[in-house]
Amino acid sequence: MKNLKPKDFFMKNSVMLAAALTAAAAAVLDYAFRVSHVYIDTATFNGLSMVLLWAAILNALALTAMYVIKANGICLRGGRLQQRKGFIVFYGICLSATAFFVIYDIVNAVIAGSETIPVAIRFLKESLPYVISVFTIVLLTFAFPHIKRKNTRRIVSGFVAAGVLVSAVLYLYPCYPYKLTSDPMVIDSGENYSVVFATNDKGTGYVQYEYGGESYTVYDQDGGRKNGDSKIHTVTVPKEHLNSNRYRVGSKRVIDELSYGGRSGKEVVSDYYEFSAPESNEQKYLTVSDWHTHLDKAYDAAEYAGDYDGIILLGDPAPGLMFEDEIKEYIVEFGGELSKGEMPVIYVRGNHETRGKMAAELPDYLGLDSFYYTAQYGDYGFIVLDSGEDKEDSHPEYGGMVDYGQYRKSMVEWMKTLPESGSKVIALVHSHEICIEENLSSQAYGELKRLNVNQIICGHTHTCDFFENNGINVYIDGGHSGGTFIISKLSLTESGYSLEAWDNTGEKVFEENLTW
Repeated sequence: MKNLKPKDFFMKNSVMLAAALTAAAAAVLDYAFRVSHVYIDTATFNGLSMVLLWAAILNALALTAMYVIKANGICLRGGRLQQRKGFIVFYGICLSATAFFVIYDIVNAVIAGSETIPVAIRFLKESLPYVISVFTIVLLTFAFPHIKRKNTRRIVSGFVAAGVLVSAVLYLYPCYPYKLTSDPMVIDSGENYSVVFATNDKGTGYVQYEYGGESYTVYDQDGGRKNGDSKIHTVTVPKEHLNSNRYRVGSKRVIDELSYGGRSGKEVVSDYYEFSAPESNEQKYLTVSDWHTHLDKAYDAAEYAGDYDGIILLGDPAPGLMFEDEIKEYIVEFGGELSKGEMPVIYVRGNHETRGKMAAELPDYLGLDSFYYTAQYGDYGFIVLDSGEDKEDSHPEYGGMVDYGQYRKSMVEWMKTLPESGSKVIALVHSHEICIEENLSSQAYGELKRLNVNQIICGHTHTCDFFENNGINVYIDGGHSGGTFIISKLSLTESGYSLEAWDNTGEKVFEENLTW
């Protein structure tokens, strides 16, 4: 019997194929976790992450080529190529590289953290059809011809044929039910309401209600064309039409939208929602900040806050906005779940909603013309501000895609146009600095004083804190920190207001009573 050496085991066809597939999987995972590449480049040098990605891709191609050489017994002058020392040494180097890239991917996942892993999974799901197609082609081209047993060949052929057939059917005819995925979120945009809701697939959206003896069906549309290419549906409704009124939302699935015609699917309609905006002298608002995908903890904390008349979302729902589903899950469905579609939501943009390719689409999804505006409920006014990003525009995290320095200048100029009012005024902003530029921050605080702002409510630092800054009271809402989540409630009365906070275990962590 021939004495087996380690190389005899590692040079088997099945082992070489497994090594090639592992190397390919490592390259795919590296691509999926590219959202964390900026941290690698920042710690080393710009471009290292892409060098490693291409090295992983080339390593996978090299192992695939070596498998093909071994499986087909390719020969050169002087004997089989796979028996030569240089081939064996290179194969060993590629195996070592594969081990390195597997470890590198694990480290990459740790660097990314628990909040970013879902983003990588979404990247993976997005590219999965292409990856599976490539893997299948490689297997059928190079591995299938070497399967000697007829039954095994038939089984493999059957699985591939069934996979192609099922994929074709699912592409042409979605086989999962169409449904609304949450209650709607009614966002106060200053002048109107934006009724925002979501479905589990793409379709058109509309809101139905009666007002002044007339029935209305208002669609999510642009220039007369219904929007049917989104899971998020945004309908603008005049405030007077919805206040103290009832409405319902509906959607019709769009399977195929063509130049001439198209194919539609099931239509779904909600029950009626009884909507009311705060108008009395006593009003209560649930304030939530920095939930960073930790929805369950935020829901748990909200249970202890009791009843409320409105919602204030202070930003930072996720690490960034790369996908429509992130806006859908962490903003639209979250706001709908908290408000039950029955009360207004004031949305304040955080710095993490300014990142990612979907960040530019967020105003359209939420029906907001601007992220700085004013809202009024009875005697109480709110000035909503947008602090933008928390670093200089040139920071590598932004990839050269931001211009918030100019944006904040425009916001401060807008603040100067606001008239003083006799209302009791609260300012809402993600970061209490308002602007990272000291001169703009000073101007913004000066304008808030001119506008008789009594209180700033914000988030950003993941702490629950109360202090005075530039002569104005500042309350930091809390949000997610470590294993806990803090949520707050703002209660307004004619004589003053109070701030209370609870964590997700029900412990009351803050309470303060103040006068106007």
